[in-house]
Amino acid sequence: MLKNIILPTALVVILGLVYGMTFAPGLSWANGGADGGDLITAAAINGVPHPTGYPLYMLLAKLFQYFPIGNLAFRTNLLSACSTCLTAIMIYITVNRLLSDQKYSKIASSVAALAFGLSPLVWSQAVISEVYGLQSLLTILILYQTLFMGKKPFENLMRGIIFGLALGNQITTVFLLPFLLIENTRVKVFPNSKLLLRLIGLLVGSSIYLILPLRAMNNPAINWNNPVTINSLFQLISGQIYQSYFSTSYIIDRVRGWAGLLIEQFSIPGVFVGIFAIFVDQSNKKNLLLILWIFISYGAFALVYGSHDSYVYLIQTIIAFSLWIGLGFHKLLIFIANRWRYSGIILFPVIIVLFALHITFVIPKVDASSDNRATEFGKYILEISPANAMIFTEDDKSTFALWYFHFAEDQRPDIKVISEGLLEYDWYRQSLRTTYPNLIVPESADLSPYDLIVNNSRYPYCLVRDSDPLNIECFQY
Repeated sequence: MLKNIILPTALVVILGLVYGMTFAPGLSWANGGADGGDLITAAAINGVPHPTGYPLYMLLAKLFQYFPIGNLAFRTNLLSACSTCLTAIMIYITVNRLLSDQKYSKIASSVAALAFGLSPLVWSQAVISEVYGLQSLLTILILYQTLFMGKKPFENLMRGIIFGLALGNQITTVFLLPFLLIENTRVKVFPNSKLLLRLIGLLVGSSIYLILPLRAMNNPAINWNNPVTINSLFQLISGQIYQSYFSTSYIIDRVRGWAGLLIEQFSIPGVFVGIFAIFVDQSNKKNLLLILWIFISYGAFALVYGSHDSYVYLIQTIIAFSLWIGLGFHKLLIFIANRWRYSGIILFPVIIVLFALHITFVIPKVDASSDNRATEFGKYILEISPANAMIFTEDDKSTFALWYFHFAEDQRPDIKVISEGLLEYDWYRQSLRTTYPNLIVPESADLSPYDLIVNNSRYPYCLVRDSDPLNIECFQY
């Protein structure tokens, strides 16, 4: 029993150390983490964050916020690191089981886990507050259940529940719906009792979305889309506000970038090993097809979704490729060991050195430990703003950072933080009226900051035109 937990424990220690060295100490803009302010604050005040609402993340983030260490943002950041470490362990377990605990399978499984956990993109999201580490854990759990679970009634129920909870973290889990029709790599024609149990579990798990209208009914300061009706809840979950981002205009350029990103994550030898598994490992051919589906479906989504941070959806493809690296490395290890008696003496130290060099190379790219920009920005704005000022923000970085300090940490309750970009939405205008009862918010779909300034001339106002570098001007109408 002890020998079975030595390597997984070592993996957690290694990842824990490297993540700890680069961990964001508080609210951070590092690694594209601007959304962190919205997510942390919504979890803290029981609000509703930006689409798709992320109810599972909200509940778990709230739980982590009770930890008696660090500040509120630090505690929430821990959720990403813990989720990513657990994902790496599940990758280790999955590869080891696919290899049926053969000779060298634990070594290959460890390589797969480290290939995932130390890839720059995965690492970058593990040290800040974001939903992608948790989604990675749910994705590998769904794959593991598809490969190895489904014979017992409870297993089928749990397959549905985990799938529903994954939908409650990211709606892109719909790409994996075909997995509910698969058992141990065999597609089965249902209906039968197993499918019924999976569907019941799916309904139970996805019912987590019901916490969003329950939260919205309390009129929290952050209440995206005010999802108190079926229509508004659907608009939130479907991300209707972002649907204009879908485009096929940049597919060719993104395909090139995608190929480069794989090399950046795993290096040329790692990519070679992964491709080797795809074309050579016939013993796991059916399993490889399931992994290939994850790789292709999420990769295709990242190609057509045109947001500035769509590359983070490729984290799911990194899971798939890490599994291939583990399987391919095992084949190569067996091949070399059968032809070179002392291969282990040379090969294993080389692997350790390569991972050490990789860590050294990646740290500067993902290090969030010294990123105090968001904290310095928020504290400076709150320090210089006149009493009772209306603060108008233009971008997500400045808006979400100020939400964090203003709502989550309850600093400067006299001011009013107003996002110019959200004024066109009725739900946001209503949220302003509820959050700031003394603020006059006219009934107008074309409401502008000028309208608010004129109607609330008794208040000074500040215009935040850029968050980094800081650009703010304050006036009295």
